[in-house]
Amino acid sequence: MTLYPKIRNVKRGNIAIKIMAIVSIVIALTCTIVNLCTSNRYLWCLIVMVGIIYSWITVIYSVHRNINIASNVVLQTIAISALTLCIDYILGYQGWAINLAIPIIIIVANVTILVLTIVSVRRYYKYAIYQLILSVLSFIPLIILLAFDGIITRPIFTIIASSIAAFTLVMSLILCGRNIIEELDRRLHM
Repeated sequence: MTLYPKIRNVKRGNIAIKIMAIVSIVIALTCTIVNLCTSNRYLWCLIVMVGIIYSWITVIYSVHRNINIASNVVLQTIAISALTLCIDYILGYQGWAINLAIPIIIIVANVTILVLTIVSVRRYYKYAIYQLILSVLSFIPLIILLAFDGIITRPIFTIIASSIAAFTLVMSLILCGRNIIEELDRRLHM
């Protein structure tokens, strides 16, 4: 039985990161060359590059072992939403990302945070700031729907996603309102 925490092998980690970087560059260059030689219609190699960037964001963020689950949910919500928007634009913008994919991502993220809240009510203060950030992010598509004509052509999913975001925020406030206020006061010095 040891009393000291296990220390990660930094050299092995650095070698793994260098190998991943080389593999990422080789994959990106290979896909670019193949795309330019075979197809002029779409630059599908950009989808591969965006996927590689998303993978790097996930790996770099996941390396930190003491991260809050809710912060990971917020990061993944932002990253996957950006990924779907990029793919939609690369493929000629059909609007599926803003009309369907992002509302579904928002619904899943809000339900995930609500489940985390219900499962750990006493420790919810850890999730309070991220719940508020996710709520603000969840209402952005609704604001786009109300402020700009023609961007969101099928509003039903946006309305459902915003409704679920409002519901999860209200449920979180009901379950842990005092803890949220204390956490905001402690973190934001209000």
